[in-house]
Amino acid sequence: MIAKAIKDHKKAIIPYVTAGLPNLDTTGKILLALQDAGAAVIEIGIPFSDPMADGPVLQKASSMALQGGFKMDELQGCLTGWSTMLDIPLVVMSYINPLMRRGLCQTLASLKGCGVRGAIIPDLPRDAGKIYADCHEIGIDLIRMVAPTTEHERMREVLSQCSGFVYAVSIRGVTGSRSDLPPEIRAQVSAIKEMTDLPVCVGFGVSSAAQVDDLLTFADGVIVGSYLMGRIMDSPDPAKIAYETLHGLLNGR
Repeated sequence: MIAKAIKDHKKAIIPYVTAGLPNLDTTGKILLALQDAGAAVIEIGIPFSDPMADGPVLQKASSMALQGGFKMDELQGCLTGWSTMLDIPLVVMSYINPLMRRGLCQTLASLKGCGVRGAIIPDLPRDAGKIYADCHEIGIDLIRMVAPTTEHERMREVLSQCSGFVYAVSIRGVTGSRSDLPPEIRAQVSAIKEMTDLPVCVGFGVSSAAQVDDLLTFADGVIVGSYLMGRIMDSPDPAKIAYETLHGLLNGR
């Protein structure tokens, strides 16, 4: 379902939203606004106190959500309603510790029962074969990240344990808006596409409509997180600014 949703979009953007910022009720309104603006898939970040792959903006968003009283149980209750009201797939992004608190398989199965279609786990152990097999049995896609530093044979191994789409990390380091993306990302996406038929979506650093248009000439989708969340956190009307931001990225503004 995730792969089809991406491939069916002429301009597939996957916006990232931190759950519970400023609260879960508003998160639901943001999701609807992003769907209305043209999102192909939505990535929902589960707040965590030690988000190692996140840059300053997403770290701040996660911290604010936790300080605001975010609870995993409340999120799962909301996910059922959100997945029912949306026509596009929901994917969760979480570090492995929050998912393991009640057992990884149990949590993933619960998320699947709430309507979640896929999971991104940046800090998976090197040997993630068992987790991939468990996700396959549960019926939830395990979306894997491929970094610029990933060696050829390691890339092949990661892609053999991946479904939904491939998350091509465009830069070395953590998330955050960048005025320029490295030209090497084109070759990176090409190398991934030689090894898999899954859609390849580029994330980390995307912050302008020009970057989106350029990336979509060779990638299947683009993931936008820090740029969007930075604008949401600075706005008195998060759903409105979420719509305007995504609409602008999709329509050259």
